[in-house]
Amino acid sequence: MSTDDPTANLARILTWAVRRFPDREALRFEGRTWTYAELDRDVHAAAATLQQRGLRSGDRVVVLGPNLPEILVLALGLARVGGVLVPLNIRLHEHELVALAQRTKPVGLVAAPACGDAARAIAAAVPTLDWSVAIDGPVDGFRPWEDFVAPGTGQRVDDAVLGPDALQRIVFTSGTTSLPKGAMLSHGNVLANMQAQAAELELRGDDRVLNFAPLYHVGGLDLPGFGVWYAGGTMVLVRKFDAARIVELVAQERITGMVMVATMMNMIRRLPPETIGDTSSMRWMIFSQATPALLDDTRQVFPTARLIEGYGMTETCTGLTYMDTGSPVAAPGSAGFPLHEVDVRIVDEQGEDVPPGELGEIVARGPKIFSGYLDDPDATAEAFFGEWLRTGDVGRIDAAGRLFVLDRRKDMIRSGGENVASSEIERVVDAIPEVVEVAAIGVPHEKWVEVPVVAVAVRDGFDPARVVAHARATLGRFKQPKAIYVFDALPRNPSGKVLKRDLRELLPGIAPVWREDED
Repeated sequence: MSTDDPTANLARILTWAVRRFPDREALRFEGRTWTYAELDRDVHAAAATLQQRGLRSGDRVVVLGPNLPEILVLALGLARVGGVLVPLNIRLHEHELVALAQRTKPVGLVAAPACGDAARAIAAAVPTLDWSVAIDGPVDGFRPWEDFVAPGTGQRVDDAVLGPDALQRIVFTSGTTSLPKGAMLSHGNVLANMQAQAAELELRGDDRVLNFAPLYHVGGLDLPGFGVWYAGGTMVLVRKFDAARIVELVAQERITGMVMVATMMNMIRRLPPETIGDTSSMRWMIFSQATPALLDDTRQVFPTARLIEGYGMTETCTGLTYMDTGSPVAAPGSAGFPLHEVDVRIVDEQGEDVPPGELGEIVARGPKIFSGYLDDPDATAEAFFGEWLRTGDVGRIDAAGRLFVLDRRKDMIRSGGENVASSEIERVVDAIPEVVEVAAIGVPHEKWVEVPVVAVAVRDGFDPARVVAHARATLGRFKQPKAIYVFDALPRNPSGKVLKRDLRELLPGIAPVWREDED
């Protein structure tokens, strides 16, 4: 993609679609339906209103709320006039939300009643705000969405001329670090991602994609998110994930594709079999970090779907690599091959290539890669080796070119001079039927520097002795867990990743159900 190409505006996907199939269903939400013509009408009304409010190219608007159609309309309306969307994670503390809003200096704030307290705190603390709007119900002191967009109803706005580097969105990292960083995603990043998703998933006009990932993450807006409309398909938007409701919608709406994290897949496989209806419409499902046992169970629930292992991050506008697990070139545990226009390498600490099969840091380049972090040149510089993004993940690439993601760099367990991938331990422990989910981490040790322990959520009948016996029969001595901790559920962020930082803080105050020196 040329860096001076003036045709990168995200809103052009709707401009294109409405000319070709205005009456095709574009969006469904809780019984409401928008054709492409109706969605285009609402986006034009929002864009015209934003222009009338004096919004200029590059101005930012903060959004707080669950998955709602107004957020999608706003995102495209902002894109149409060159504005920037700032969706904030509604699970953060009010103080964190205020701090993030202050950092972005927004001119507008859009919020749902469920986030009313935080929204009012932001409105009181951010001097750059010019207007505040409520969606999905009233928020004290905020103007209703319907009233806000009324002045633009029936008007049409030309798509702003934007190049690939124009900022489309600021997404704060969900964080494995204590301080969220604002990843700046451009229109070019989003366009490249849509093209890659359409190619990899073979998206079609008859696709009906179920979208329940939070819209404040790239998982909701980009996996495939906007790519559904790029292909002329239908997005069925869900306010939030509910396992029973999801399988019900798959049957009712004849869903063809969706995205799952391991936690969600676990919840679905635990549903009573009689509650799972017809899933034969499913053509594909993207997942990440599923163990072999979980993957087998998922195949039983969705037997017609291509199960696609994905690897990516916020900074790469979702996927870097995909692996169709049913492909002849699939390999157990592999995250697959790079997506369209993406290059992936494995490098050492100096950024130099390591030999095939050896461990190193995963780095990537391509038009999907973000430009940097908001107002943080030091973090941006640390994130790159030249044009190559440093993912912070440890992996290897085999002779066939398949990527294997072993661990986060900081989550590698270093015991007695050996590097231990927590994912290897997790796969072994997950093979025990009574284990629902597992996370392995390293804890300090006087002699070995670190030793591995595991935290598990379990079903009735769990016996830690089975884990110990299986680990001893499967893993080298230095990889075997030295303690087992049981939780009702492992701490996770909204995108489904286990918060190992939180586990490290929790474990000192918890008694293990088994410890090696007590065995």
